[in-house]
Amino acid sequence: MKRIDINISRWASRFSCVAMMAFAFAACSDLEDNDHYGNGSTIIKNNELKIVNMSSSAYMSSREDLSAMNELFKENGIYSELSKKGQLSTMLVVTDENYRQPEGDAENVAFVTKSHVSDVSVSPANLHNGDRLMMWHGKYVNVNMDEEGEQGAIVDHIKFNNASVKEVIQTSNGYIYVIDDMITTPTSLSDFINSLDDNYSIFKDLVLSSGGKEFDRVNSKPIGVNSEGNTVYDTVWIYTNAHFDEQGFDMNSESLTATMLLFSNDVINTAMEDAHARLTMWNMERPDSVLLNWIRDVAFYNKRYTADELQNTETEDIKSIFSKQWRTNVNQIDKENPIDLSNGIVYNVKKIHIPNNVLMYRLKDWFYYYENCTDEQKSEYFKMTNMLFNKCNTDVAAWTPLAGVWPLHEDRVLLVKPGDEGTQNSLRLDFTPIRLKNNENGGKYVEPYLIPPGAYRLAMGFKQNQNMTIKVSVLVNGQVVSVSDQVRLTDATTYHYDRGTSLPDRYPEGYDPSVLSDKKAGNYDTDGGPIIDEVVIPDVNGDGSASQIVIRIEADNWNEQTGMTLCHWCLRPTVNNY
Repeated sequence: MKRIDINISRWASRFSCVAMMAFAFAACSDLEDNDHYGNGSTIIKNNELKIVNMSSSAYMSSREDLSAMNELFKENGIYSELSKKGQLSTMLVVTDENYRQPEGDAENVAFVTKSHVSDVSVSPANLHNGDRLMMWHGKYVNVNMDEEGEQGAIVDHIKFNNASVKEVIQTSNGYIYVIDDMITTPTSLSDFINSLDDNYSIFKDLVLSSGGKEFDRVNSKPIGVNSEGNTVYDTVWIYTNAHFDEQGFDMNSESLTATMLLFSNDVINTAMEDAHARLTMWNMERPDSVLLNWIRDVAFYNKRYTADELQNTETEDIKSIFSKQWRTNVNQIDKENPIDLSNGIVYNVKKIHIPNNVLMYRLKDWFYYYENCTDEQKSEYFKMTNMLFNKCNTDVAAWTPLAGVWPLHEDRVLLVKPGDEGTQNSLRLDFTPIRLKNNENGGKYVEPYLIPPGAYRLAMGFKQNQNMTIKVSVLVNGQVVSVSDQVRLTDATTYHYDRGTSLPDRYPEGYDPSVLSDKKAGNYDTDGGPIIDEVVIPDVNGDGSASQIVIRIEADNWNEQTGMTLCHWCLRPTVNNY
């Protein structure tokens, strides 16, 4: 059977010399100038810091209760290496009663030994909660301290990983911290993901499959030749992941300080079932891949968060490295059992809510569907006051900024003209948003949209040079829930069909005009011009079900020359539509 070694990416664990120097400078002792060494005697400072006039290696040899750790350092060349480097150090050691002989081969013993020695000399005064100290084995230990520790207390108030400090000795070439347990080096984020069991297979596959893999010929050993004369390898794969690389997020790097949210299969399946139920209730569809990719992308953060920061009673949002929205008072984590890693922290998620603004990217459609309505539907969905139907017309022929990638898109419009009351009198259109559907026989029919409760941005498109001022209202069950300011339809292109350029996040999903050379790429299928920043659709039935709405357009008078041209409407869920 072939062996497959998995590594999420080629991301090497490289450590910045600049960062190391910065830590070293930050860790310089702030002991007073009169701190000094006696002739072999021990000076006690605050009954917690011992200062001795001897090297760290000499001090270790002088303590019978540190003999096991002293012998481990000798056997693995720690002292000779320190002598060769000629620099200061910090040692984390245990007394013999807390010593555990490292298991495994010589390589693993050396790894464990080096996890207790650092090239920087750090005084207790320069330790702060959340600091990390790089050790000789190339990984960090985390510094944790309580409030008293931050105020200067040392014993039992400072921890390295989960080991409490019991003594601190300042030697002539560094510091020795006696701790109550040996350092256990947590796994890295990438190794942790690779080691996930079948209960987390969906999440694990989502992360690993977001990249690719390459055959590592250098590290794959030939083990034979097959019947076709081809070399058979004991295969090692290098997993690449541009998806994370683009964010500068190297899961292998020990310089990373990350938070990861971990989703079990049960949690993911429950969230997906809830999302499917909402979509069914709203008569909408959304690809499962979009929902699952959101779960993957909301899981990673480039700072270490506390449990209370991730879950609390406030309506707060935290953005992942992929700018996905985690709402702290909706989702639930296991706050009591975080998993410490060498380059981050992991929290198991107990409940995840896939936001409405993920289930709906945007709701956008066209006024020209008037021509597809029955007479009864026209009077029901297009209730006109002092206006008459003129015609439907394609003002902008179908086009695309990138053939074969983005579909052809036209601007077909509805034109209306003054009614019997003339051009000087006010007009009103009560429009029920509708969508065009295909029936089993290939024909087309319309049906009203059902808009889920929540917050939306309303944008619309008309045509420039209409020289009209309109007001737009949104109604639910006959009640006005939001009203726009006065909107001027002038010669500006803001409301010119669906070419609006003034709104952020205005394009169809996945579209990026910046990568296209087409000079009109920025005009393609946008949300349109701004009408109302936030329209809140109420939960009429109290169960999250959707409702029909009415978009009311009013004006005091007409453009006598052109009548009025209506292009499209667009509701885009806001961050508050969670």
